[in-house]
Amino acid sequence: MFEVNRGSGIQTKQEFRKFFEDFFPGVYFLLTKYTKEKETAWDLAQEAFIKIYERWADFEDTESAKAFVYTVARNLFINHYRREQLRLNIYKNLELPDFDTNGFLKNVAAEETLRILYAAIDQLHEQTRTIIYLGLKGKNNAEIAQILNVSVNTVKTLKKNAYRTLRKLLRKDHFWILFLLLNN
Repeated sequence: MFEVNRGSGIQTKQEFRKFFEDFFPGVYFLLTKYTKEKETAWDLAQEAFIKIYERWADFEDTESAKAFVYTVARNLFINHYRREQLRLNIYKNLELPDFDTNGFLKNVAAEETLRILYAAIDQLHEQTRTIIYLGLKGKNNAEIAQILNVSVNTVKTLKKNAYRTLRKLLRKDHFWILFLLLNN
């Protein structure tokens, strides 16, 4: 969490930079899923963060800022979609594509979970981190061992140690997601 020190521009800018670095990739990826256009998603994500930057001093913590940026991103997508529909002269039959609130919230939760998971994985030692990432890409222990030129037992041991470390790094309510993602 951060504290907003009004009038302390440098600290506030540093906090915003950290917030941007942590959350921009998730917002961009989410918008890419909906727009199906990387450039449009990039523009909308940037616009969302410009809006949050303009109101940065109003936020008391990262949770309220995070909620705001995802809401702004959602609204920007809806506005973009409606403009595109108008441009294509199909205003009469305006229907948003599978963009119900529940689906949106599930996608936000998934993005946030992946961000938390990857942040924890990035804290592991290099070889262990590589093993976990290869596991996430669907490689089994034998394939990972062959790629890294180590024994299968080494892979199993490092995975076991990684799970133990990740269990400590992740809160209990996030840990079950790790097993769903890494279950080989």
